[in-house]
Amino acid sequence: MRREIVVLAILVGVTIVAFLVTRSVAAYNDDLRRQQAAMWFETAQEALQSGSLEPAVVTLRRAVSRDPENKEYRLALARALAESRLDDEAKRVLFILREAEPEEPETNLQFARIEARGSDADASRRYYESALAGLWQPERAVERRAVRLELIDFLLARGERDRALSELLVLDANLPADTAAQVQVGRLFLSAGDPRQALNRFAGALAADPDDGSALAGAGESAFALGDYARARRYLNAAPRDDERIAELREVTQFVLSGDPLAPRLAANERRRRLLAALKQATQTLEICLVGSVVDPRADLESLRTEAIDFEAAVAAQRRGDIRDLIDDGVDLIYRIERSIEPSCRSVTTSLDRALLLIGRLRGFEQP
Repeated sequence: MRREIVVLAILVGVTIVAFLVTRSVAAYNDDLRRQQAAMWFETAQEALQSGSLEPAVVTLRRAVSRDPENKEYRLALARALAESRLDDEAKRVLFILREAEPEEPETNLQFARIEARGSDADASRRYYESALAGLWQPERAVERRAVRLELIDFLLARGERDRALSELLVLDANLPADTAAQVQVGRLFLSAGDPRQALNRFAGALAADPDDGSALAGAGESAFALGDYARARRYLNAAPRDDERIAELREVTQFVLSGDPLAPRLAANERRRRLLAALKQATQTLEICLVGSVVDPRADLESLRTEAIDFEAAVAAQRRGDIRDLIDDGVDLIYRIERSIEPSCRSVTTSLDRALLLIGRLRGFEQP
């Protein structure tokens, strides 16, 4: 009996020793695999930094095969595959990650970027929204804001202005008091068709830095889009002079303010001068359009030319300076000429023609 107990004790001891040895060997092998994976991952990072995508994908695959539980390696592999346009393989890697952690922001973000290249815009948007709704650490607030900006750019590129505005309002609620951030969001509000919100953001930027050229230009564009031409002129005149678009807006704004026959508190002779100058510009552009362009028959430009001749005669028949009864009809006629010219003869229109079109809209002559 004692001999059997001794034998049993020896066997138990051998088993324990074997177990410990096996566990040590397994642990050593695991450590070795992780070390090898880390080495391959570092090599892949160097390849990515040098722009060598193919070698990076190969080494990242090796890193993942040696340490399959490492989320960082899998995400890096998915990104490299996506950059290499191997979208199906990238998705397979991401699916594994998403099954383990459905709310992980980076995984959903990578899915969103891949789907954005395809035809399923709804899927891309859902992945972006999942990424934003994921579990973000407080110190990653800047990264999360960047993801929301990426989603807004995606929505604007697809013409989904209402959705973009919704995201912009969320972004705006937590916007840092930073001039660059204010200008960036102001630009996005302009692109999304909300110049009032855009003007607020540009004004906020200018409160911090009154000489910021981008903010001045953006504020001018926003005020222009709102039809507040006096305010637009102040901003545009202070904006950088080397921007062609701003230069054009500045010129059009000046024409609107200096050429409107219906502006308040004008002397009768100045009102007459403005009306005749505007009519002359509109009819000159109309003549150029009739001679050199293929005109949409629906525009009926010949009829407008006849109407302009008759109106000019009516003005001449009035005693000098007293044309109060003709002002509204004249501005309406000028607006109709400019509106009819624009689709067919945009190449021959000038900044003054654009200003005359805006004056008509400003004074309520735009027809539904």
